[in-house]
Amino acid sequence: MPISGKTRVVGVWGYPVKHSLSPIMHNAALGALGLDWIYVPFSVDPGKINSAVESIRALDLVGVNVTVPLKELIAPLLDAVDPVAAGINSVNTIVNKDGILTGYSTDGPGLLWDVADKGALPSPGSPVLVLGAGGSARSVIYSLAKKGFAVTVANRTRDRAVRMVREIGVDSVVVEWTAESLRSAAERCSLVINTSALGMDDQNAEDLKVFASGFVGTGNTLYDLVYSPPETGLMKLARKAGATAYNGLGMLVRQGALSLHYWTGLEIEKLPVSKMESALAEHLR
Repeated sequence: MPISGKTRVVGVWGYPVKHSLSPIMHNAALGALGLDWIYVPFSVDPGKINSAVESIRALDLVGVNVTVPLKELIAPLLDAVDPVAAGINSVNTIVNKDGILTGYSTDGPGLLWDVADKGALPSPGSPVLVLGAGGSARSVIYSLAKKGFAVTVANRTRDRAVRMVREIGVDSVVVEWTAESLRSAAERCSLVINTSALGMDDQNAEDLKVFASGFVGTGNTLYDLVYSPPETGLMKLARKAGATAYNGLGMLVRQGALSLHYWTGLEIEKLPVSKMESALAEHLR
């Protein structure tokens, strides 16, 4: 669709942002919906975040996605923040409605949607093991806990995980990063979610060995938020142990689709999720 004076603008903020795959999947979705919108990346220096937020109103943008390192800077600058984003103090979606800016977090809900679509989401009340305590972990753990799952967290720096759980106000168990603790936790969990960089490169070889010695794979599902490479070392180990393993591409798509839902007001069932997945798969091929 040609750009004209009527074309509306949405986009993604990051610093850096050149690597973002969001424009690929969102422009495919906008084309499928026939909307006269365009989705573009914006490099936003964290030191200029106040001006950037005001630009949404000044330029009448539909809204933006927000990625690292900006997610935790946004909430105090908005007119309203939804309960999930407020609970984790992290915003990844901003909606502009008549100059009123509202922030949302779609990461955790996007993960749950994808895991459910894959038939790997256990029933509420079931134990789930989460690896890592970074920004992605906050959203994942919060969303799992609020849905009634019994969350266990393992992180190489245990104190950081304890602080994170306390900050987001959820009731989670934090265990040591040892083979024995991981084995004990994994034996109780049919779903293990990796939010860390574990398995992405050789620098994590020793931690991979710890995980491999503690992970009981038979009947388990490993969901790794990493999507590039499409199969991490962690996923390979999980499959070798007898588990089913998925990467995070489906989560990336669904958290983006939820942003689209907030911007357009379209029902979830009408979002072109398959078009978004196809566009990313073609790009990454």
